[in-house]
Amino acid sequence: MQLVAGIYIHIPFCRKACNYCNFHFSTSLKVVDQMVQAICTELKQRKLELLNTPIETIYFGGGTPSLLNQNHLLQIFETIESNFNLRDIKEITLEANPEDIATESIETWKKLNIDRLSIGVQSLNEAELTFMNRNHNAIQSKAAIELAIKSNFKNITIDYIYGSPWKTDEDWKSELNWALNAGITHLSAYALTVEPKTQLANQISKNILPPPTDERMESQFNILQAYISKNGWEAYEISNYCKPEHRAVHNSNYWAGKPYLGVGPSAHSFDGQNSRRWNVSNNALYIKGIENGTVYWENELLTFENKFNEYLMTKLRTKEGIDLNYLETINPNWKKNQSKNIDKLSLKGNITVSKNALYLTSSGKLISDYIISTLMI
Repeated sequence: MQLVAGIYIHIPFCRKACNYCNFHFSTSLKVVDQMVQAICTELKQRKLELLNTPIETIYFGGGTPSLLNQNHLLQIFETIESNFNLRDIKEITLEANPEDIATESIETWKKLNIDRLSIGVQSLNEAELTFMNRNHNAIQSKAAIELAIKSNFKNITIDYIYGSPWKTDEDWKSELNWALNAGITHLSAYALTVEPKTQLANQISKNILPPPTDERMESQFNILQAYISKNGWEAYEISNYCKPEHRAVHNSNYWAGKPYLGVGPSAHSFDGQNSRRWNVSNNALYIKGIENGTVYWENELLTFENKFNEYLMTKLRTKEGIDLNYLETINPNWKKNQSKNIDKLSLKGNITVSKNALYLTSSGKLISDYIISTLMI
């Protein structure tokens, strides 16, 4: 069976810096034209890496891809169409902030066959949005989602963050109620993490803001699971939930180990077998490297241990868990060597083990990082 691939395009611009975010972006938009040209050049230069491999998904991430105007997006789409095999395309996703969603922008996106919007709502709590330094309010978020639904997008994802010091359990229930009744098809919900070198980390270190607590994280995670189950949605990955038959294809392919091409500053790529590559996380150096033909990336060859541990890390986050028969064929001693850890985790109710699979329970998902690191080789 021929591998199918995805293309990820990183758009490294935002209007404001959210205090919790450690992704690569710039709030200066002066070089947007140059950046789009550089991205198109990289796409042309790297087309041989996916030669004759059907492209299944295209994903515009960031940053804030919805900042791009029609001409920018058209330039990128024309480059992709001219250089890659799109006969098997299943999904084209654009990450969008609520303030960028309007009738005109939606018309542009639909003309380009974008069929999944991933809307960065994060919260419907005004105080929380202010603390996060988001560029929209709750009213804008609700209006944007309602407009996208009325515009008949095939799939609409919204992103939420839970477990923050500003969100009570009642706030969280209210946000989930609104989202699951609004008509969206997919929810990505992430526990607030304090990343190094972010404004949030700095504010907490100076006692300006309180740190998130494990108790609130656990409480709101459990509320989320209950709401998802009650509404008949599928909890198909630790942070991702959908109506039946509405899984996000692009991200699912990451967890399935399929190859993807990452284009733009800080973007990562995987050949589906033995090699990973990542671009420099610096807009100026990326553009300079493209224009001058100098190296603007690093890469690594994966060892057996790398590949085994990555399989474990990605698959254990999913509903299906890890395939024990597959692990037996590539590493016959793993289950025997891990038998004590597996028994201990199973007795505590953190994992479920069947003849063919091992997967996390709800309680196990709360300590997934610990379980994954325990089971790695």
